[in-house]
Amino acid sequence: MNILGLSFGKVNANTDVLVKQALFGAKAAVKDAKVRFINTTGLKINRCIGCGACSRNLEKGGDNDCVIKDDFQMVEDAVREADCLVVGAPVYVLQPVGQFKDFVDRFSCRHDVSAIHWVLDQRKSGEAPGNAEDFPSDRLRKRYISYISVGGASTKNWVSMGTATMHLFGFPVMMQVIGNYDAHNMGTIGHPILDQKMMHDVFEMGRQTALAPGKREDEFAWFGPQGTCPVCHQDLLTVNGTTTVECPICGIEGKLSIEGEKLHVSFSEQQQARARGTFAGLREHTTEIQGFGAICGPKLMANKERLDQEMEKFKRFDEYINR
Repeated sequence: MNILGLSFGKVNANTDVLVKQALFGAKAAVKDAKVRFINTTGLKINRCIGCGACSRNLEKGGDNDCVIKDDFQMVEDAVREADCLVVGAPVYVLQPVGQFKDFVDRFSCRHDVSAIHWVLDQRKSGEAPGNAEDFPSDRLRKRYISYISVGGASTKNWVSMGTATMHLFGFPVMMQVIGNYDAHNMGTIGHPILDQKMMHDVFEMGRQTALAPGKREDEFAWFGPQGTCPVCHQDLLTVNGTTTVECPICGIEGKLSIEGEKLHVSFSEQQQARARGTFAGLREHTTEIQGFGAICGPKLMANKERLDQEMEKFKRFDEYINR
């Protein structure tokens, strides 16, 4: 078994310590596991430029290669080798540090399970070049992951989107999330080692993450607060003025009810089955994207002359704005 720890925090600071503590727990659970730790702060991971080259490469029979050549490829390769992961990131303002999101944007578009299966089905039918059987199987391997969000604020709402945002990393590749840990209040705790319960809990989360492979979903328990959403276990809700609410992380609808001071949200099994981290949820999005061409293509062609003319002032913005 290969276990990977990724830290987006300062070297040997709080995030590093907590990710490594979880890795100690993982190693204690699986003695012969190969453990690797990567701190990303000294790495160059550029943002996704939305060029679409990775998708086009996959459709042409390639392996979804990225045209940006930096340290992202090394980290992506480490993720592809891993069976279990522990990922930690500091929170500066509400959500994880920007380098984490840059990595997620580059990773997600290359590993969407539904999009990959879409192309593989086309290869099998002969509609797309390439051999489906030759496609690297590690892109579709089941992986298990836990997240650690680290913040200094004692006021918890200053880190409210920490663990929630971290879930964006795993759902395109359908990683099974074992748990998440919100290590806020570090400004008064001082150091993770000084909080015995925190160190114990993170160790245990790492242990349970390493023990998950090979088990059925009903054989391992979620590690962390149960939360409002039964899928991602976050407490975030999108409201629209009705009793129908939505989990913004999973994209599923629930029905809200209030009894006195207590609020309850029920999510049907049908809704839970189409959460973003499921194949059904990802396939909804793939189908939506695949339909864009049929809608926009004719529209753009019909307006080509007008668009070419009106785009001049946008392409030559500096010249036009200072006239």
